[in-house]
Amino acid sequence: MKKSKKTSKAKNIVQKQGDSLDHDMSDFIQGASGWKRIRFEFMPKNKTVTIRMSEELLTALKKKAQASGIDYQKFIRLKLEQIIDDDAA
Repeated sequence: MKKSKKTSKAKNIVQKQGDSLDHDMSDFIQGASGWKRIRFEFMPKNKTVTIRMSEELLTALKKKAQASGIDYQKFIRLKLEQIIDDDAA
């Protein structure tokens, strides 16, 4: 399989700097205790849910999602998953 020019160029740059793309990356994530496991977000979205809520609540959710830098629907899914995780703990 032929490598893309971007991939080859990036690998060449890193190798010129004396580093390898194949090394252990664990030192970059040590101390990342604030990370949270996402179990459901990468699963297929094969069900649709309709929920009625006030316009004000939806607006508030969209603002919170925007502040978090994610789409409001993903924000709602993540919050629901947090509730499930909290209940399991």
